[in-house]
Amino acid sequence: MRTIEHAIDIWDSRGTDSRLSSGMLHKHLHDFAGEGWELVWMSLNVELADHRGPCHVLAFKRIVDA
Repeated sequence: MRTIEHAIDIWDSRGTDSRLSSGMLHKHLHDFAGEGWELVWMSLNVELADHRGPCHVLAFKRIVDA
């Protein structure tokens, strides 16, 4: 049976330039892909109820054979 795992990655952008660096994003996505993760959703410069200040949120999934 296949199981789908999900991961949420929060980039804290407090005190930094909140604009996203394409090189940084490419490396980050490559690192996650190396662990079998696939990007399914991304939101830039958001504020979360349980996180202080602006951040970028990325949601990933991967299929795990159980």
